[in-house]
Amino acid sequence: MVIETREFGFIEIDEKDIIHFPYGIYGFEDIKDYVILRQDTDNDDPVMWMQAVNNIHIRFVVLDPLFVVDAYNPELPGDVLKELNVRTYETLRYFLIAVVPKDIRDMTVNMKSPIVLNPENNKAVQVILEDANYSVRYYLFRGNEVAQPC
Repeated sequence: MVIETREFGFIEIDEKDIIHFPYGIYGFEDIKDYVILRQDTDNDDPVMWMQAVNNIHIRFVVLDPLFVVDAYNPELPGDVLKELNVRTYETLRYFLIAVVPKDIRDMTVNMKSPIVLNPENNKAVQVILEDANYSVRYYLFRGNEVAQPC
């Protein structure tokens, strides 16, 4: 399948790599299917694009949370686990949506509302965590503040 993207132009994706969000993403509830793209497919770069399959204009910069903090282990509500048909909690993958301003030093990620993916069935949801230790705006490049939620 070929999709069009702003960053990479026309690219071929395998339909088995499409991630389905039954409820969409907050603010984009009508868009259900995305694919994770990397600038260099041979690289384990923690910065990725989550591109809408059917809309060239909708894409998010996402990061692996383990790039941001040493341990990211959010407690998920049981209904989320049920929705994702999770067999083993350990297989889940998390992505954090980033906000990339003009001044890259002010870049933040949303640790409070991660994307949770079950790679066994490519089903995903965005969750709002109850844990007060996770912030909506977590600064990546602010010296000693990096380790502190904002």
